[in-house]
Amino acid sequence: MSFRLLAASALAAAAFAGSAQAQTQPYERVGPRPDGWTVDLGVGALYRNDSNGDTGSKTTVVPWISANWRDTAYLSPIDGLGVNLINQDDFRAGVQLRPRFSADDIEGLTLDRPDFGADVAAYAFKRLPGNIVVGGRVARDVTDVSEGTEYYASVGHQRVTRVGLLNASAYVRGGDSKLADAYYGVSAAEAVENGIDAYSPGGGLQGAGVSLVLLAPIGDKWGAGALVNYERRLGDIADSPLSENDDAIRAGVFVARRFGG
Repeated sequence: MSFRLLAASALAAAAFAGSAQAQTQPYERVGPRPDGWTVDLGVGALYRNDSNGDTGSKTTVVPWISANWRDTAYLSPIDGLGVNLINQDDFRAGVQLRPRFSADDIEGLTLDRPDFGADVAAYAFKRLPGNIVVGGRVARDVTDVSEGTEYYASVGHQRVTRVGLLNASAYVRGGDSKLADAYYGVSAAEAVENGIDAYSPGGGLQGAGVSLVLLAPIGDKWGAGALVNYERRLGDIADSPLSENDDAIRAGVFVARRFGG
């Protein structure tokens, strides 16, 4: 069983950077490449202290279903529908139609928050000596939710331990002013209604973070794991009146079963 099939199992409700590693990032292979389709079914519990504004802590039970064809075409709640147009042992590049989850309401405020949408994205990741993978992604909203563009870059390392497969990564993310304004801006009308300052953020870096994911097999078809992610808001979104706390923490545990392969 490939440990990496579980890497995003508990993240379906959070824009966790690195969720695409099972499909898009060319770490050294653990086990043989699937001959055909595989389907992964699982469930997890995810804790997060905030998301897209300040909403307090929240724990969510997260179901998971994903599909993969020979590490080339894939479908998942986080990565959406994608294909690796270049699928070499140490380099992957491709395109995705990615979901963008709706923003949480912020307690005590009446705001027009972004709805569920979708982005078109292009990505490329390269493996370096030492099983270190670097790369990034550029995504553009195509559903008129923000009409904004987001960019993401990461460096990660993966290795087998006595317990299971351990992945550690660091990343930065940013976007243009349209993206920032949709999620962290305050219009003049909203400012008057809520008694806060109007705010129009610009583009640039929006966050930087680190994550750890530990994945362990249970027999031939099952696997379990745990994750922790810390992110610090940066730039204009950190100065937004909707972002009183610039630190975000997410943690989860999860289990999944693979069918096929």
